[in-house]
Amino acid sequence: MDSTRFTPEQIKQFKEMMRKQLFKEYTLKFNRAESIFVVVEELDAAPQGNMRGGNFAMFAGGAGGLVYKSLASKMMYEQVEFFGKIFLISDSLKLEDWKLGKETKQIGSYTCYKATTSRQIITRKMSTEKESEIDTIQVEVVAWYTPQIPLSHGPDIYWGLPGLIMEINTDRTTILCTKIELKQEDVKVEQPTKGEEVGREEYNTIVQAKIVEMEKMRNNREGGGGGHGRGSVEIRISR
Repeated sequence: MDSTRFTPEQIKQFKEMMRKQLFKEYTLKFNRAESIFVVVEELDAAPQGNMRGGNFAMFAGGAGGLVYKSLASKMMYEQVEFFGKIFLISDSLKLEDWKLGKETKQIGSYTCYKATTSRQIITRKMSTEKESEIDTIQVEVVAWYTPQIPLSHGPDIYWGLPGLIMEINTDRTTILCTKIELKQEDVKVEQPTKGEEVGREEYNTIVQAKIVEMEKMRNNREGGGGGHGRGSVEIRISR
């Protein structure tokens, strides 16, 4: 890109657009038994009162709008929007096979310890040159947690370490805690109810069916001479 073709104001607008695409701010609100991870724009829609939790910055992809976890019922609910429809995905809260390390680093005023695990991701690559390819890959997850806050919560879908997870690095996403606010009194965390409730497998089936429908529409357009260009798009359809 030749920056001489753009005014300083246009460059500023472009940088802000890229920042919004690659950066989101979330809040993790929690008590001892429950947590909710929600994008700040949604959180700002209603007053929250006293809050126990922290602010997290997410770079380059990542979560949907809301993730609720209950350590008591061992359930997780993820609220996502897909093709204009809101789904509430219910899933059991499975404990990750975390490997605890001795390496430490400082995040703010907290000493954090490194832990690692891996997650299975299903990908579907849609190509203009050949049939779509489905693959399963393993991605490494690196977490940094602090025993100074001895609660097993964490951002997005992550939890289960002997301290609050302050940072997550996985695949193409980094989630970093930028601010912690702790209250002495217990905080009420409400389970979300908005959206059509589906299980994780059912939701993945819905997504795959929509992808197949899109592929058929694309092939019909290309068969009729309407296709232009070459390339491929990779879609990740499970956590």
